[in-house]
Amino acid sequence: MKTIHTLACLAFGLFLCTAVSAQTGEVKTRTVYEVDAKGKKILDSKEERDDRGRVVKRYEYDDYGDLKKYYVYEYKGKKETAEYEYSPSGKLKEKAVYEYNTAGKKVSKVYYDSTGKLLKKKLYEYTYYAE
Repeated sequence: MKTIHTLACLAFGLFLCTAVSAQTGEVKTRTVYEVDAKGKKILDSKEERDDRGRVVKRYEYDDYGDLKKYYVYEYKGKKETAEYEYSPSGKLKEKAVYEYNTAGKKVSKVYYDSTGKLLKKKLYEYTYYAE
């Protein structure tokens, strides 16, 4: 397959640039850089995607371009089921599990520490317009 490289930039004091490398038709990686006024490019984040286009890993970097943390995502079908946060050394810091209702809508995100202790729970509510 042919690899395509694209670059798109927006200016907001610092320049936020997104570099996308893709196999024809599907994005495989998305890399975001911050570029200062002197043109120095600093790595901000990077995402890796599977062949279905779902983000399977996301890396976050500090202001010097050093890895701060990374995430690994799990899916069941089209739905994201879990998110794991790791330190730069690969130590599990936190796990989040998603719960869905029977209509397939995300209803909660439950956070656990590395030992499995419950930390917090985020709830999602949906409001529908009547016809």
